[in-house]
Amino acid sequence: MKRLPKLFCAATVALSSVVATAAIAKDKLDIQSAWPLNMAASGANAEYLGKALNAASGGELDATVYGAGKLVPSLQIFDAVQQGTLDAGITSPLYVAGRFPAVQLFGGIPFGPDAIEHTAWIYNGGGREIWEEIYAAQGVKTIPCGLMDAEAGGWYNFEINSVDDLKGKKIRFAGLAGEALAELGASIVLLPSSEIYPSLEKGIIDGTELSLPAIDILLGFQQVAKYYYLPGWHQPAAMNELIINMAKWDSLSDANKALIEESCKAVNMTSITSTVPMNGEAVAQFKEAGVELRSFTPEVLAPIEAAFDKVIAEQVKNDPEFKRVWDSLEAYRAKTGLGLSE
Repeated sequence: MKRLPKLFCAATVALSSVVATAAIAKDKLDIQSAWPLNMAASGANAEYLGKALNAASGGELDATVYGAGKLVPSLQIFDAVQQGTLDAGITSPLYVAGRFPAVQLFGGIPFGPDAIEHTAWIYNGGGREIWEEIYAAQGVKTIPCGLMDAEAGGWYNFEINSVDDLKGKKIRFAGLAGEALAELGASIVLLPSSEIYPSLEKGIIDGTELSLPAIDILLGFQQVAKYYYLPGWHQPAAMNELIINMAKWDSLSDANKALIEESCKAVNMTSITSTVPMNGEAVAQFKEAGVELRSFTPEVLAPIEAAFDKVIAEQVKNDPEFKRVWDSLEAYRAKTGLGLSE
């Protein structure tokens, strides 16, 4: 009988060790957003993802989410994830377009497919497989995570009555759309969202695109820009991404990998539906603030689209990876009767 207390103590110590080991073994994931967490869709997606992962993992995954710039500058998230100094980030593939031109096609395409068509190609038409291969070669795992509807055409302190009005103007734009405007004489700059307002206010830039009205209003552009153009031509759909250091991804349990994948699908649904009522409310507030709403005329859009076609032709000719992605998209759209090219 005297052995029972000793056995009980031994069992208690063993159980404590198991519990402690389990706690230590829990997967951890630090995620930084490229946008402030209070920003509708883009920023809120990161916060939603973190809460979903922590709630659904049963303690097996500890995700900590940080807002823009908390750990690294927003435009350096890819580098930090690639190098392993940051576990993961929610960002846009457009931000690495200078290094990997092909991946911007996954983020959204000027004059291209809408949100449903674009997402269908990524998930069902072979787009995602190519996207993952491109990033895997850089030691990065990518997951579509942050679907958004058509963006606004942007904020400007000058009217755009013809493409000649773009010449010499400094405009914050990203990716293929920026290249198309550069063809028409605009001076394109890439800025993180936090630097756009002061740049407009001080006249450092003459115009900018950012995102949906629901997002634009949070940054107060109505206070520093005269004209707001709707709808946009440059991004009929937008898809952001969760990128994870590949070594970190490989270290996660299969259950947590699956949870992350499915949680990002939930992010996509929440992201695109949450901003529908907010967009109308934001536009109403822009009007009240004295902002003049404008639409791009066919006379403006036609030469922009021609410039975009030229940019695409050059990319397809000079970049085999870009051609591979573009051909995949066109093949899918031809198959589904939604041809991109006439």
